[in-house]
Amino acid sequence: MGSTNTNSGVLTALASQLRLSATLEINELVQQRLAKGHKVVHLGFGEATFPIQQNVAAAHREASDITSYLPVAGLMKLRQVIAKFQSRRLGTAIRPDQVVIAPGSKPLLFALFDILQGDVLLPRPSWVSYEPQIIHAGKRVFWVETDEEDRHTITESSLEAAFKKGISEGGDPRIMLINSPSNPTGQAFDQRVIHTITAFCQRHNITLISDEIYSDITFSKEHNVSPCSGSQLNNGQKIMTGGLSKTYSAGGWRVGYAVFPKNEFGEKVQDAILAYASECWSAASAPAQEAAAVAFDTSPEMDLYRSQVVALHKRCTLALYQALRECGLAVPEPKGAFYVYPSFHPYKTELEALGIETSQQLSRWLIEECGVAALPGSVFGEDDAGSLGGRYRLRMATSYLYFQSHAERYESGYEVLASASDSSSTVPLPLLNEAIQAIQDAVRKLQAVA
Repeated sequence: MGSTNTNSGVLTALASQLRLSATLEINELVQQRLAKGHKVVHLGFGEATFPIQQNVAAAHREASDITSYLPVAGLMKLRQVIAKFQSRRLGTAIRPDQVVIAPGSKPLLFALFDILQGDVLLPRPSWVSYEPQIIHAGKRVFWVETDEEDRHTITESSLEAAFKKGISEGGDPRIMLINSPSNPTGQAFDQRVIHTITAFCQRHNITLISDEIYSDITFSKEHNVSPCSGSQLNNGQKIMTGGLSKTYSAGGWRVGYAVFPKNEFGEKVQDAILAYASECWSAASAPAQEAAAVAFDTSPEMDLYRSQVVALHKRCTLALYQALRECGLAVPEPKGAFYVYPSFHPYKTELEALGIETSQQLSRWLIEECGVAALPGSVFGEDDAGSLGGRYRLRMATSYLYFQSHAERYESGYEVLASASDSSSTVPLPLLNEAIQAIQDAVRKLQAVA
C-alpha cells in the first residue's frame, strides 16, 4: 500500500533549488509581452542570429537522413577538424583523440562537475548556468572577486582570498572555471591575467576548466589568449570547452566539444567523460556533427565567414557601448563576444527614489516602463549589497539587433556580413538605433526623477 504522507516531497533537495535559466526566462517574458502588443527592445538573450554559412547549411541538409547513433566521442571527421582548427589557434599540436563531442558544451560542463572532485572557484560575475551546474553536482561555489571597473580582471590576491575562504569554511576548492571572452561582461583576459590564473592553479593543484565558447569573437589579438596555448594545454590539469553556437549562429543544433590534455590527468578524465556520456547523452545529432565538420574547417570560405562575424559583432557592440557611456552609465569597453555590462549606479539616487534597490528591480522597471529587456547582474552572481562596481549591473546582448525576422536574416544577412568587413562601408542597423533610443529615453526618465 502506498504512503499517505502528503507532506513528503517529491523532489530531491538539490532539484528543489533548480529554476528556469534566467536567459530562457527573460526570452519567454519578452515573447509574452510582444504577444500582448507591447514593443520590446530585446537585449536579454545571447543567441547569435547571423545566417548560417552556406556550405555549413548545405552539409546539414545533405546529412538529414543520417539517423544512426554516432560514436560516443563523436564523428571522427569532426574531431579531426576541431583538432586542426584548435592546433592552429593555440599554436600547439592537438590530436583528434583528445577531442570529445557532445550535444552542446553545457552537458560537458555538467559532466565535468559531476566527475571531478572538489568545490569550485568561480569569478564574479559568471554565466547564469555555471552556478546551478555546480550546485546540481553537490559542490559549493566560492566566488573570486573581480575588478571594480571591468568586472572581469582577476588578481593573485583575489584568487588567494577566495581559496582561503573556501578552506576556512570547510570547503575543498579543487576546480576553477573561467570564461574569456566573457558572458556577461564582454571582457577578455590578457596574457598577464592568464599567467596569474594558471600559476595559481598549478600552485594549489587546481583543475582549470577554460570555457572558450566565444574565443573566435575577440576584437583584438591582445585579448585572443588562452591558458591552453602552446605547451600549456598538456602542462598540468587543464580542460578546454567550446562549441558551434556562438560564432556560427547554430545554438539549436547543439554541438559542443571538450579538448583534454595529453597526459595522465587528461586521459583519466576523458575516459570518465566518455563513460558518463555513454549513459547520459549517447551521442550528439549526426546531421549537426556533419555540418560542424564543415563549420570548423580552416578553409578560406570559413575563415572569411568567421572574420565577417567578428567585424559585425564588433561594430554593433562597440556602438552600443559608446551610447551607454554617453548616457552617463558606468560601462567597460567590450573586448569580445556580443555583450555590454553597464552599471546604473551613477543614477543610484534617482533609482532609490523610484524604490529600485536591486538589479532585479531595475531589470523589471526597464522592461515594464521602458520596453527594454536586459538581464540583472544578480543572476550572474553579483551582490546587490556588495561592492559598488557590481551594483545595478545589467547584461545587454546585441545579438538580436540585426534582423526583424528569420526571413530577413537570410534575405539580407549575407550582404550585411560582407559589408561589415569593409571598414569604409556603412552597415544599416535600425534595430541598434532603436535600442540606443530606448535606453536614452530610459535614462531621461531617471534624470527627470531628480
